[in-house]
Amino acid sequence: MEIGYRKTAKEYYSDPLLVNLLNTVFKKYQGQNGARGNAKIVVQSDIEADRLQHYFGNRVKRLIRPHTEVVVPLQIFSEELELGYKLTIPELYELLYGQPLLTKSEQREMKERQWSELFERVNKRFEEECGSSLCNGDLSKNTFNWYERLRDGNAPGYQILNNLLRNGGKGDDELYYCVKALWYLFCNKLGIKEKIKSDSQDVRIPIFSELVTKDPHAFDLEFPAGRLLLTSLETIYAKKLDNGELSSNEYLIVPEFMKRRYIYRTFGLIDDDISSFAHVFASGFIYGTSPRTLNLREIESREEWPKYPALYIFENPSVFSFLVDETIHFLDKSDYSFEQLSENCPPLICTSGQARAATKYFIIKSLEANPDCEVFYSGDFDLPGVQMLVGMEELIQGKIYVFRMDSDTYRKHIDPDSLPLSQKDKKILQSLKGDLAKSMVEAGLKVYQESTVGELREDWIKVVSRTIR
Repeated sequence: MEIGYRKTAKEYYSDPLLVNLLNTVFKKYQGQNGARGNAKIVVQSDIEADRLQHYFGNRVKRLIRPHTEVVVPLQIFSEELELGYKLTIPELYELLYGQPLLTKSEQREMKERQWSELFERVNKRFEEECGSSLCNGDLSKNTFNWYERLRDGNAPGYQILNNLLRNGGKGDDELYYCVKALWYLFCNKLGIKEKIKSDSQDVRIPIFSELVTKDPHAFDLEFPAGRLLLTSLETIYAKKLDNGELSSNEYLIVPEFMKRRYIYRTFGLIDDDISSFAHVFASGFIYGTSPRTLNLREIESREEWPKYPALYIFENPSVFSFLVDETIHFLDKSDYSFEQLSENCPPLICTSGQARAATKYFIIKSLEANPDCEVFYSGDFDLPGVQMLVGMEELIQGKIYVFRMDSDTYRKHIDPDSLPLSQKDKKILQSLKGDLAKSMVEAGLKVYQESTVGELREDWIKVVSRTIR
């Protein structure tokens, strides 16, 4: 092989035309746990073929051509490297990239060692700050040995922590804050009340997060500590169900979109029930003639619920407000007062995009109060609008009646200036059932709900007219 005597090893092997060769050699070395086997490379270009011909010299008996395969025995590569620069393959890798080349078994050993050391550090920190051990103590007993099972790779949460380490995080704070939170919840509830000077048995998650971590957002689900805490609580809840400490009946009837909130609440953590809201124009909720914005807390606390015959749900605030305005104008023009609308007048509901938990809960409670309540939906003729229609069907687990959101209405409002659907959107729409999705794929255009306000107003006023007393 060619030896670059007049260059340092780093200069010589930094040649871009050797990158393909080196990457293959290094990868093979890792997979074979040493200088064993053959590295096989496919030559990419004429200039690379010429460079490799010079590099291998008389080691290659044939002409190297582009797009041909070259077989390199790692033992021979290693011997030539040792002869020319007194280096091993791992030493060359470290010289070029500034980090060790570890075989698969070495990587596995290092990960296992880092994992074990992480749990040792967190346990030591917990002992120093909380005065007890994470293993074989009250916390371990009350949480069904979650920490030990996580350490052994046998508990949910392993992937969250492992991904954190894989992406360069240390994991110390995330794991420590999680177990400290569990300690407060399962071993030191009184400590929470004393710290925040509260008479309540429960604590809101951001306040609890600040108490444990000094960051009110550390347990948000966008962060590993938040996902780890929720996963640990879900696991502990499942264990309590298995051994009969909790009844499964209530959890089974909780709507899917409320299950996370239910888990938190079971263990004394109060979720954000204010920021989730629904816009409604509904008898029993509005004062005067203005729509109401109801938060989840208000909807959950309402005991007596009206038995609405139907619900009319709209995606866009502008269309919702337009229909509210038109309802008021119609009543004024007809010399009717708002009070003359009977309780049978269906509510108008606005999701304002994707439906929040509050909107979903309003719908669920309406269906619980009257199982025969019909649900009508109207949204944009684009991919998100159709997906929200599908989401509504999944929510109520029954039939959704489209309100001017059908193929005929779509085709009627197609315009040469309508915005096009992307190829990606059309591909997704092709996978959906129904005439509307098919029509949208064929036309390839978007139509927005605001285009249909004339028809929506006409149909809605007919509904209102039938409910005047």
